[in-house]
Amino acid sequence: MAKVTSNKHQELVDVVFSWSLSDVLNQNLYKEKVAEIPKTFSSVIEYKRSFVNLLFEETHADLFSNIQCVNRCPTSEIVEVHISNGFKPPKDLLYTVMLPYQGSYDPQAGDLIALTTVRPKPIDDLKRPNETYIIALVQRMYIDKSIYRTFVLSSRPINFQEVEGHNLKHFVVFLTNLTTNIRISKALNSELEGDKKKLIETLLRVNSNVEEPCASCSIDKTRDVTFQKMKVAVKTFQLDSSQESAVLICIAESGCRHRNTTKLIWGPPGTGKTKTTGSLLFMLLGLKCRTLTCAPTNIAVVGVTKRLMSLVRDSLSHDTYGLGDILLFGNGERMKINDHKDLSNIFLNFRIKSLSECLAPCSGWKGTSEWMIRFLEDPEDQYRLYLLAEQVDRNDEEKHTDEESNDLRIKRALIEKNWKTLLLIEKHLNRKSNIKTFREDILTFEQFVTNGFRSLGNHLISCVENLYTHMPTSIISVEAAKQMICLVRSLKLVKNSLTEAVAKNAGLREALRGLNDARKTGSTDLHGCRMSSLKILKYLQDTLCLPRLMGYNAIKGFCMANALLIFCTASSSINLYTSKEKSLEFLVIDEAAQLKECESLIPLQLNVIRHAILVGDERQLPAMVQSKICKEAEFGRSLFERLVLQGHKKHLLNVQYQMHPSISRFPNKEFYNNQILDGANVKSSTYGKRFLPESMYGSYSFINVTSSKEEFDRNQSTKNLMEVAVAVAAEIIANLFKVVARRRRVSVGCISPYKAQVNAIQEKIGKKYLGYENYFIVNVRSVDGFQGSEEDVIIISTVRCNGKGSIGFLSNHQRTNVALTRARYCLWILGNESTLMNSGSIWKHLVMDAKNRGCFYDATEDKISARFVKDDRTLKQGSNLAKSESSNNSSIKHGTNLAQATKNDFRELDCIFNMDSPLFGEAKWQVSKNMGLIFACSV
Repeated sequence: MAKVTSNKHQELVDVVFSWSLSDVLNQNLYKEKVAEIPKTFSSVIEYKRSFVNLLFEETHADLFSNIQCVNRCPTSEIVEVHISNGFKPPKDLLYTVMLPYQGSYDPQAGDLIALTTVRPKPIDDLKRPNETYIIALVQRMYIDKSIYRTFVLSSRPINFQEVEGHNLKHFVVFLTNLTTNIRISKALNSELEGDKKKLIETLLRVNSNVEEPCASCSIDKTRDVTFQKMKVAVKTFQLDSSQESAVLICIAESGCRHRNTTKLIWGPPGTGKTKTTGSLLFMLLGLKCRTLTCAPTNIAVVGVTKRLMSLVRDSLSHDTYGLGDILLFGNGERMKINDHKDLSNIFLNFRIKSLSECLAPCSGWKGTSEWMIRFLEDPEDQYRLYLLAEQVDRNDEEKHTDEESNDLRIKRALIEKNWKTLLLIEKHLNRKSNIKTFREDILTFEQFVTNGFRSLGNHLISCVENLYTHMPTSIISVEAAKQMICLVRSLKLVKNSLTEAVAKNAGLREALRGLNDARKTGSTDLHGCRMSSLKILKYLQDTLCLPRLMGYNAIKGFCMANALLIFCTASSSINLYTSKEKSLEFLVIDEAAQLKECESLIPLQLNVIRHAILVGDERQLPAMVQSKICKEAEFGRSLFERLVLQGHKKHLLNVQYQMHPSISRFPNKEFYNNQILDGANVKSSTYGKRFLPESMYGSYSFINVTSSKEEFDRNQSTKNLMEVAVAVAAEIIANLFKVVARRRRVSVGCISPYKAQVNAIQEKIGKKYLGYENYFIVNVRSVDGFQGSEEDVIIISTVRCNGKGSIGFLSNHQRTNVALTRARYCLWILGNESTLMNSGSIWKHLVMDAKNRGCFYDATEDKISARFVKDDRTLKQGSNLAKSESSNNSSIKHGTNLAQATKNDFRELDCIFNMDSPLFGEAKWQVSKNMGLIFACSV
């Protein structure tokens, strides 16, 4: 068995590669090697080391969990394996693994995979003594002719042997993705020196509640004037006083190089964290403060970026000039960039593609603008060169035994610069029809001018627009941008004028020279447009000094180094670690309380970050942690929370604009000590919306489901089918759909703490509401999955129902806080009163609060829900009654079957009571007063 290394600085991949299968299956592998993370540290070295073994343990727990269900892991048959460039045993065991495209496994960089000779079902398949089992890490991949060409680093040499003269099948099995943990490991193992160390050192010291201004900056009168201007500018964002104060406190540090600071912006649900962060970033952009904004997830990054962009778009004075100062990068698929067209102009991959076209030596700005200048200066001379080129081509087609004449060489020299550029541009644009037209057909002057301008003019316009959009303002000045915008307008006029002149037979040569009277012909002044474009082009040729960048990586590095505002996940910020990295003045971490402290170290170690701003709420859910050992050791604790525990001051956003006051009342009291005020918008009479007529479906209700039973699914997760039926989850949703269908747009969220309950609700709802997304949206997720989201109506299924009052992790205050603060207009909570009251937890307080406020209801009070709320005793009585009278009453027979179906087949029962089902419509209904039963009688 491979031993676990004791080297605290060993990289994560080396450690994972050292684990044998028995190590992976040993849940106590790191139990004696980890300790709880302290709240204070004596040094940066101690600080970093406190996370190392916990990172190993968390990676181990994740791998253990996935390998337990290896039969469900994505698997793909290997087409071919061979050694890659850079293969240097014994360390760099690099291989290329060919996998089928669009198979069950799509490789991604950072994937940890197993290479086997068997498609594993139970774990024992990986333990066979004669079978090959190798761990490898995917480095990169690309698609080549319907094959994934996957480059991997292997833990040991790959040497699959043939068996009995036949090639044995080989497989790749996906185990987990290590990308984020590898990046954390690199951050923990990096050496910090000089200024890079200062900010982290300030985070290790206990901070005072008192924030004193920088003594050196306080005597700078220029800063005072600037700050007063900023105070005036902030007013335009229409922030409340707490939001405005948070922004001003942060930007007050801009330009300060005398100390490092950390600010905490505390944003409870609905208090406008994203609005405040967006306003802050907009101010920093105006101050030219280079700032990195991170968040734990791609979705969160997109959210804060969109908020910033909504402010930027309204402020742009010169078309899209200025967007080059803003950069978003990351996994485009996970960010769903294609669904956010407003972000495409700042997304790195799109920017690299656009700039690579603009900076190409011949077909980019340089070559195209030079050709256009010659074209506009004397189009007739260019036409003569065109005819000369045609003559040279025809001479080339004739066979010559002696050398070229001097005349021919001169002709070639005359046309080489001009037509080589033209054809390269045409080739770049992939306009084969135009190439054929120029090269094979002798064009008239009119055809030559209009065809040439149509293709190259459009290309130049696109090139100019991309340059002032994607180049940072440090490269293109405001004056140059204005001229570029004028050039685009002028070139479009030239193009339209050319088309107009040819269509009217107005004499193109005369129009280009300005010899015709445009007023008489009714044409645009073509000569004037031509000369205006020419003048601007020459100005820009002399003014613009564009960088010479060749290749993807060069342009990528340029974009990252010159952007003022950069957006990415905390994990992805490792891509900013370059030798040419420019200093960053501010680091802003959004949703900072959801980020493991060790992961926040990735952006914190970037070059000379002077000020950190953490935005979040430690009273909501922290980062997900798989390992129980790591949970106990506080591995999921955020830097935000640790600083709060140390007494660091938080700037509270104290007005919430999301929840109806009846919804916000309980969480405000329980989690925020009544510090949060309700905004004027939610207190307005127009904010309360009633979607269903019954009294229990007001803005806030606790619905007591008495006759329910909790049970476990095969993964030992808890579910409660009665609460599913009552969604009462699907029945409430069904009635919401009937009442509001097509009248107004409504979003409904179904929340439960347990995956089994989420799955049961999703299965019950099925695809019923697909196709109605324009006005009726239903989201069913776990509490953890709903953090950061909000819906018009939220239905919470608490699930737990037992005599002990046991509610497990439902009692977690952070999870409860998230669940109770997702609704805008209506929050309906389903639960068992006695279980929650006996729990002695916060849910006991919630039930008592609902009763005190008159918001407590029994599910039986609702005429629809009452059909379902019948306990097992009643069902058994109904079954006995049906047996005793079976010979005389066919309806009782049906009642017996119904009772048995209810006990044995929940789906069948649901079908019977579903008002949309054929069975419901074809039945007559009869009530037994003695037994309280409802019987379905066949027609």
